[in-house]
Amino acid sequence: MNPPQTKRWRVLRRCLVGLAVILTLIGLFYTEENWRGKRAWDHCKRELEAHGVDFKWADYIPAPVPADENVFDVPEMQKWFVGRGATELSKKLAYPGNDSSNTARLTVAELTIGLPGASASSYSGAAVLHWGDPQAQAEAARLIQDALGPVAMHPLITTNNRLFMLRPPEEIRPAQIFLQCQTAPSAKELLEFLPKPIANTDFPDSEQIQVESAGDGSYKVTMLAPETVTAFLKWSGQFEPDFALIRKSLQRPYARMNGNYSEPFDIPIPNFVTIRNTGQTLAAMAQCHLLQGKPEEALRDLTLIHDLCRIMEGSRPMTLVSAMINVAVRGLYAKTIADGLRWQTWREPQLVTLEEQLQGINLLPPVKQAFEMERVSICRALEPATRPRPGKPFFKGSVLLSLIPRGWVYQNMVTIANRFPNTVASMDPASQIVFPDKVDALNEEALAISSHFSPYTFMAAMALPNYSHAIQTTARNQTTVHQALIVCALERYHLAHGAYPETLDALIPRFIAAIPHDVIGGQPPHYRRAADGTFALYSIGWSGQDKGGAPGKTMTEGDWVWPVFP
Repeated sequence: MNPPQTKRWRVLRRCLVGLAVILTLIGLFYTEENWRGKRAWDHCKRELEAHGVDFKWADYIPAPVPADENVFDVPEMQKWFVGRGATELSKKLAYPGNDSSNTARLTVAELTIGLPGASASSYSGAAVLHWGDPQAQAEAARLIQDALGPVAMHPLITTNNRLFMLRPPEEIRPAQIFLQCQTAPSAKELLEFLPKPIANTDFPDSEQIQVESAGDGSYKVTMLAPETVTAFLKWSGQFEPDFALIRKSLQRPYARMNGNYSEPFDIPIPNFVTIRNTGQTLAAMAQCHLLQGKPEEALRDLTLIHDLCRIMEGSRPMTLVSAMINVAVRGLYAKTIADGLRWQTWREPQLVTLEEQLQGINLLPPVKQAFEMERVSICRALEPATRPRPGKPFFKGSVLLSLIPRGWVYQNMVTIANRFPNTVASMDPASQIVFPDKVDALNEEALAISSHFSPYTFMAAMALPNYSHAIQTTARNQTTVHQALIVCALERYHLAHGAYPETLDALIPRFIAAIPHDVIGGQPPHYRRAADGTFALYSIGWSGQDKGGAPGKTMTEGDWVWPVFP
């Protein structure tokens, strides 16, 4: 063998030896990580099972029910309310009046600027306001609202035309306002001075005020023309056969969705789009009936929303999707009740029925069940990636799962499973109490997991939902339900006595069995009767501190104050 060949062979041999060493080290690394991960998961699983956690997926599959007693064995109910994306019904429920291309405007006020020396006497019938007067803006709001008449907001979030008004446009008589000023304000200053036509919206597009010069120091104040109550109810009448079918179907005792329950991420789920559109349409119908002074029709609309929640609350296994759809729909239901309470449209028979419905609403147990179920389902979904058997991995199409040690998957399962006890401990469903400090600690823990990469937590960071936001929303909407229940009792007291009581205790037991406590802190809600005969009602907000009834700009700031606005 000549020297060059010998040299090449030595190099090749060294490379092969090096490769063998590297492969051996990689093999040892995988073996070590797999052993460590499997041991950690087995220990974690034993500990949790000793505390009653059941990881057997078969135990969570709902038993079959008789077809003639199952809501979802009505073909339309299965087609409309199960699955993802738009359905035939959800598309039909899209109200064309909310088309953002509708740019017709309605004049709600005629404004004249009075500079020094100008006399208001020449503007007979105009309300005289003084620029700089702290009460001037509130008075302008009242004048515009009076001119516009009763107005409601469609709960569908679009860009324009979300408002419904009782009066037809031709009957609107713009408010006449004479605004005395030392110097002529700019158009921008006038826009800042003028209020929204109704105060209960955070969506300025639907009420965007425009100020148009009419010459000689006068202006027209316009807004996007709302839809009329009559037009909306005429359009929504086409759905009465569909709603009748839904009412009849919901009389069946069971609500088991038909589908494949063999794996967590294959199970059927409530169709959020159809449920949302159905709830929003019914809520808008109830608002319109309330504006017309027809509380019995409004109660019928709201009762269907109330009954529709059986689809989510009866879902087994309880998923976080089902629980949070239920939270959202219940919040919409309570806020629509609030509209009628603010307008004082409800009467004794409807108030009694609404109280009965509200008393039975507890949003926390389904959310807790969903949290517990998430632990089992996520770990189950990850499990096929931990052993060589057919199955659908949690991260579909990911090459990463075929390359990483199985032990890392186990370690991520440990991270996921160990987070849930703290999540569940952040609320007490039986007592209807939420503990913000524990929820905030959960959020900090989630941020720590997501901000620092680790092979033992990176899958958990992607898989775990935003539990803190889910709990905050649940607490806020449960508070809305409690407040609506209290105000139903207050209105019944007012109808019976002509005034509101000095304290909430006066409502017991004739008008309410017990006063629901605050969801945050568990203390009684704050109530006081005002000198003008109205009342103030608020609950302690997420901060856990009494802000004296001052609302915040976000859900976590300030007190949670009645009345509830969108």
